[in-house]
Amino acid sequence: MPCDTIQTSKVEFLATSTDLDLLTKSLEALGYEVRRSGNMIRFSKYGRQGSFNKTTGELTLDSNWDGNEIKRGYSEQIVQSQADKHGWKISWSTNDDGEREATVMKRG
Repeated sequence: MPCDTIQTSKVEFLATSTDLDLLTKSLEALGYEVRRSGNMIRFSKYGRQGSFNKTTGELTLDSNWDGNEIKRGYSEQIVQSQADKHGWKISWSTNDDGEREATVMKRG
């Protein structure tokens, strides 16, 4: 892949693949109060509440909440975890459109 490649991915919270540790970490990084019990995560921020049930893959959010902030936070934690796993150096920034970007320096 060329050095300036931009790669995008779709984020879905699924029972089979969602990592509860990364989801918890991403919610906490976004400033949510998080309570975890077994396969259930309950979270709140600014009076809004939500939950994720890993057993069913069901993400429940208040009606005025679109969930994109949570998807972006989870994506960031996935990218960071893979960089850590492979020993890559990663730096995060926010572009002019307000979107988070990762610059990854791979070994070798």
